[in-house]
Amino acid sequence: MENMEEIALYRKYRPHNFDNLVGQDHIKTTLINALQTGRVSHAYLFAGPRGTGKTSTARLIAKALNCTNLEKEHEPCNTCEFCMDINEGRLIDVIEIDAASNRGIDEVRDLKEKINFSPTRAKIKVYIIDEVHMMTKEAFNALLKTLEEPPTHVYFILATTEIHKLPETIISRCQRFDFRRISHKALLTRLSYICQKENIAADDRALDAISKYVEGGLRDAIGLVEQLTRDGKLSFEQVREVLGVSDFSLLENLMGALMKKNTEEALRIIHELYGQGSDLKQFVHEFVDLLRMKMLASVAEGKAVQTGEFIRMIEIFQEAQRGLDSAIPQLPLEIAVIRISGPVQKGKAETPATIEEKAPEKVIKEAEPKKEEKRAHKKIEEKSGEFSLQMLIEQWPRVIERVTIPASRMSLKDSVPVGLDGAMVVLEFSTKFHKDKVMEHENRVELEKIIEEMYGVSLKISAQLKALEIKPVVDEEKDKSVDEVLEIFGGELVE
Repeated sequence: MENMEEIALYRKYRPHNFDNLVGQDHIKTTLINALQTGRVSHAYLFAGPRGTGKTSTARLIAKALNCTNLEKEHEPCNTCEFCMDINEGRLIDVIEIDAASNRGIDEVRDLKEKINFSPTRAKIKVYIIDEVHMMTKEAFNALLKTLEEPPTHVYFILATTEIHKLPETIISRCQRFDFRRISHKALLTRLSYICQKENIAADDRALDAISKYVEGGLRDAIGLVEQLTRDGKLSFEQVREVLGVSDFSLLENLMGALMKKNTEEALRIIHELYGQGSDLKQFVHEFVDLLRMKMLASVAEGKAVQTGEFIRMIEIFQEAQRGLDSAIPQLPLEIAVIRISGPVQKGKAETPATIEEKAPEKVIKEAEPKKEEKRAHKKIEEKSGEFSLQMLIEQWPRVIERVTIPASRMSLKDSVPVGLDGAMVVLEFSTKFHKDKVMEHENRVELEKIIEEMYGVSLKISAQLKALEIKPVVDEEKDKSVDEVLEIFGGELVE
């Protein structure tokens, strides 16, 4: 058996049962049900991005089919001879084939010749074909009949990152599962767990940056943690230096400069990035993602004009990204920020900040609290010395700016202080995700400390979800919003 200390972390923490399979609950539930009812398909097709658990799940099926001591819910025991041999990749009856290097018809003919032989040691013979899309057309044709009518003791599991390259004849003969990119939250949770088990002192910002960088691939994320850890420590500075990722504060600062039409500040940030040797392509990727989040938020809030402007900003930065290979790398970004934050020419769209300042009377009225809301705020406002709820509401953006944990800071932007009950501040959120993130112990404690430092009062934080407001499907304001969207993007409403 291999010394566990010598195994790469991504192999050491590969899921050895279905319960540890991260981010693929929809697949886990279906497969466990199939195992419990004895309706396991003889040919599975696993499709999805790299590092999301396709081959790990294939091995779990192989273990569940051969395990001699299945636990509840048909979980492999990981202690019997077959489970241990599959974990270590030495069971002769579980055959893993890399189609990238074994893609021809000769390899498939060899497979077809051996497939009718009974398993050597195990109960079931399992063929796992990775990157199956790399096989030649002739090899696919040779595999078709075997997939359609395999021997009773044989199971096929095909895995691919490019499902569109597979012939429909192959897809139709398999039960297909689509693996999703693992969520940012699930990645953070898993990486934090691994760092704790490995005694790695990991900076939260470092894990956050890695989780965003890998775009849903757990294997890549674990590999980067191992690669970037130095003397038992994983720092954000090390991650930024190697991956070229940006400090989230720079993204926010650039956004703020563009919203305020501060061209000089926006250019200073671009020059700072270039001077630090940051990966400009990675920065633009992260900034466009931030713009995307802002755009979706504006859609949810019904702010059609702002939505149109965020779309314009995204298009400008995507155009800049395509030009980053120029002789002067920072030039496309300089042009982009000048186009967005420079003097607005007649007929050009304005930035969201300018729209707020020059908003028509209708928009201004919408932004003002309703009379009922004003009365509610007045009723719950209680003063502690010079501190009051109204003061906290007005200065809430300043409080958020001081938060150092990126995920907490982003979630706080979804919050509004709505109550001050003695020593308790009540925050209201529109989504449960943001509420739960802020109320995590570390995030809540930091927020309470910031409030105490700013106002000299010791307060506790509590949270609640915003009451769901049900509006008529069609009303006057809805019609006005539709008209605004049509005016921005052009077109007409089709009945």
